[in-house]
Amino acid sequence: MSAGQIAALIFALLLLLPGGCFLYVGIGLMGESHMRVASEQMLIVGIVILALIGFLFWIAFRKRRPPPPSPGAGS
Repeated sequence: MSAGQIAALIFALLLLLPGGCFLYVGIGLMGESHMRVASEQMLIVGIVILALIGFLFWIAFRKRRPPPPSPGAGS
């Protein structure tokens, strides 16, 4: 695993809590008529954070391409 993949994994794990909290509170406030706008904004922020987490997990766990063979190696 490269340093960039480790950093992406750490940032993804750190963002799990705020993303989940925004989503949870946004869903919880949907029933309140006077908090409708705030809940919609919280849902949008939560979804964006969770999408970023998905992207960071993809970076952290993608397979690295093998280096191309050198021209002198081979037969």
